[in-house]
Amino acid sequence: MRWELREVDEYLVDQLAKELDVSRLVARLLVLRNVKTVEEARNFLYPARNVLRSPFLFKDMEKAVEILLKARDNGEKVVVHGDYDVDGITGTAVLYTFLSENGWDVEYYIPKRVDDGYGIQTQFVQESFEKGVDVLLTVDCGITAFEAIEKAKELGMKVVVTDHHQPKEILPKADAIVNPKRQDETYPFKEFAGVGVAYKLVSALAERLNVHHSVVDNLLDLVALGTVADMVELVDENRYIVKEGLKRLNTTEKLGIIRLVQKLGISAINSRDIGYRIAPKLNAAGRLDSPDDAFKLIITKDEASAAELAELLLGYNTTRQSIEAKIYNEAVQMIEENRLNSLPIIVAYGYGWHLGVIGIVATRLVHLYNKPVMVISIEDGMARGSARSVQGVNIIELLEKFRDIFEDFGGHTMALGFSLKEENIPKLLEAIRNNISEDDVRVEPIVLVDEKISVDEINDEIIKAIELLEPYGHGNPEPVFLIQGSSVERFKVFGESGYNARITLRGNAKSIEGVGFGLKIPSNDFYGVQPQFLKMDVVANIRLSENGAQLNVLDLKMYHVSDDDYTDRTFLHSFLSNWRNQKEEDYDHQRVEDDIYQRLPKVSELAELKRPVLLRFRLPYRNAFLFGLMKKGRTLIINPSSTEAMHIYESLQRHNIQGLVLANSVNRVAGRHVVTNAVYADFLVNPSEFDYVVLNEIQFLKHFDENLYDRILRKFGSEAFFITLYTFDTNLPEYEVEGKVDFSIEDKRNQPKALNNTASFLVYLFSSHSSVETFFNNYIKKVPARDTVFYSSQLAPFQRLIISSLVKRKKVKRLVSSTNNDVLPSLFGRAEVRLFDFPYTFSEIIDSVSGDANVLLQLNYSSQDVSRKYETLKKLFPSKEELKSAIEELNVYLPMKTEEFELFVSNHNIPKGVIKSSYKDLGGFKNDIVSAVDFNPDKILRVRERHIELNYFEKYTLQIESLTVKEMYKLIDERYLYDSELILEGL
Repeated sequence: MRWELREVDEYLVDQLAKELDVSRLVARLLVLRNVKTVEEARNFLYPARNVLRSPFLFKDMEKAVEILLKARDNGEKVVVHGDYDVDGITGTAVLYTFLSENGWDVEYYIPKRVDDGYGIQTQFVQESFEKGVDVLLTVDCGITAFEAIEKAKELGMKVVVTDHHQPKEILPKADAIVNPKRQDETYPFKEFAGVGVAYKLVSALAERLNVHHSVVDNLLDLVALGTVADMVELVDENRYIVKEGLKRLNTTEKLGIIRLVQKLGISAINSRDIGYRIAPKLNAAGRLDSPDDAFKLIITKDEASAAELAELLLGYNTTRQSIEAKIYNEAVQMIEENRLNSLPIIVAYGYGWHLGVIGIVATRLVHLYNKPVMVISIEDGMARGSARSVQGVNIIELLEKFRDIFEDFGGHTMALGFSLKEENIPKLLEAIRNNISEDDVRVEPIVLVDEKISVDEINDEIIKAIELLEPYGHGNPEPVFLIQGSSVERFKVFGESGYNARITLRGNAKSIEGVGFGLKIPSNDFYGVQPQFLKMDVVANIRLSENGAQLNVLDLKMYHVSDDDYTDRTFLHSFLSNWRNQKEEDYDHQRVEDDIYQRLPKVSELAELKRPVLLRFRLPYRNAFLFGLMKKGRTLIINPSSTEAMHIYESLQRHNIQGLVLANSVNRVAGRHVVTNAVYADFLVNPSEFDYVVLNEIQFLKHFDENLYDRILRKFGSEAFFITLYTFDTNLPEYEVEGKVDFSIEDKRNQPKALNNTASFLVYLFSSHSSVETFFNNYIKKVPARDTVFYSSQLAPFQRLIISSLVKRKKVKRLVSSTNNDVLPSLFGRAEVRLFDFPYTFSEIIDSVSGDANVLLQLNYSSQDVSRKYETLKKLFPSKEELKSAIEELNVYLPMKTEEFELFVSNHNIPKGVIKSSYKDLGGFKNDIVSAVDFNPDKILRVRERHIELNYFEKYTLQIESLTVKEMYKLIDERYLYDSELILEGL
């Protein structure tokens, strides 16, 4: 499980804190919940009745009221048809209570889950008609009951549907349909529970009858109960309904609720009590037998009945737990014995498993296996089941691939119900095995952290801040806090699965207790551990219990006090001894979090911008944006030159992105994500193969090949993200993402390259990978180097991740690094960076000083370094005359086998890869033979790349040598390009 600290607009936080006179924590939590104005914040923190909109804004509300008032006036019989869950039961109670107390002849009906199934049945309609029912009024159901409603209309009944479920493309032929999710509904708020829609209906009736709203609001305890239980978003009107409803629940006169709450030992009801303690007891009746018992409990006015029904519901719940445990254990045994956990969607099935609890069992199995699960009960040749998914996996979408196996099938992305013939279960297993892959269901759980705090910072102010944002639920989740590096006073694993834990964490001045459930920490891993030798990181909610603040632990990471130091020292010793022989399995790098995840929230929404668009970044956020794109889909990044492509590729490589490749004339590879140059893209890349196209610094290309520039824009530009570190004129829509830059420059060009360490943290930078390793090997022979490592993209992914972590945690003091390292020096916080080598691109200079750090950049290269870099570039991109001479020389010895050819050209003055790519372009490779070719420079991609590469270096990079420190500082800070523009035709 990955933990991500959410980023927030600090200016907005300060503004809200000041104008609302609240703590910064409250303001931060508001902004993180997308509350951005003072008015929105006041409505959120202090919701009042005036947030409730007129119920007559609903389509068909007028019709529904007219039908019901006419029924009242004419003495017609009304039946309220509800549903068997808490939302449906409370919705039924709200309508039945109001109608029966205000002059209606009303009955109610709630179907049984096992006997009747979901929704309105035609048999019920027929029986109601025979009993003299004139009006059918639904709550929390009916929006898809086409057959039953058509039957009612044939019999001459009036039908009023109140529901909140998603309608199909057409609506049933009811006389009135009140549903906020109707496609033609204009009511501003859509997220009512079924009981919330019922509340709006009785509010409308009360308004027409001149009944004071206080009478209707006496029902808010039931409305809050159903709203929280149905897990709709607690925002907008729902927030007032639940906040006010909780007050009324705590002072309710409803005897059944009073007795149930007393038996549960709840002193002050909050939203968590409803979700985890009260609602399951009410649901238990509908799961096992008749929801009627729960309905009677919440409306009874008889003391004896209240006590009896409360006891009955607790008995139902105990029985439900027993049945659930039995089915769960049988399901686990079946899954393990038949290795069904190897399926991408796990299937468990048994005869006569209780339909009322298999959904809960599926949820528990999802938590156990971290995969989608289907639990099926077989009876009389039919199999009925419930499926539950993991967050981020749309189970309906997956099962749609073979929907024809099912008899019935419906639900939503995370949960569905279904039925199929018993004989088709083997077909279902085979279809899952053949049509769904592990990649389809593999997700990495993420905990979004609102704030980092320490144990000592948990005080009354934090508790008050948390209480101020109550009630919590969907749309307003409980705040999540990250507490790092705490000493452990107590640690105990409990529960049959061993996935639960009780802890006590110690700060400098106080301790705090916590409990976590389902933490995925098998007890065997920690058998016999001594808490005094542990430290712990936790992500948790903070809740107020009878004994004070307590942690509700969502996840934890535990390590011995000395483990980190020991592991770090072991890695460093091994790295210094022989870094090439280090093995990934020897190091627990899974606990190391890549620093780029902290930058992602700031740029995550940019991927949704309409394209084409220009995004102007500070370098760390540019790389985070590209990283984020690659997590969403296949990404192509086109650069003006190969050296600019190399900069992007190596910067991103620090983050171990799977499927990332660098493609050019020499390295012709395919990957999920491709970084390349304009020449290669123009000839060999099809934009349709990628989900995202990015044109990085493409404005440079116009200076060196205007025709190629125009072709790239035509081929890729219409749907591209244009990205840059610089400022120039453009007609594209622009977005700018700023970041901190705090640096100074010291000019030591053409001076001796000093090795002495005058700073706490020192970085030696080289543009060449070979120079990095050579310098490192020589350095550690001359200087005590226990706290020195090197970094370059030639390291293995696990080594790059661990070294980045060592730098961030300041476990090393000296770093030898390649220049393209995605602001790695900034992780030190404050560092002296010595540029011992002249770069290929100015981007490498920007990389060395970017990030959240204070960097002193020493320019410590020489004129000879500049000349060497220029000569190296010319060798990598030889002239057509040099290539012609080499090819004519080699042709004499051809044909020969490919393997022999590679050995033959290994020591040639022109790099082997350049020669091979030239022969490929000229058609010299066929099967396993290299043949002589006719020289044609127009066909050789490397020649085309050379024209851009050398001109780019001469026009832009070489200017660094002649700039004064002041001029260079200004160029890095302001990033203004006086000679560039980016104009797209047709905008």
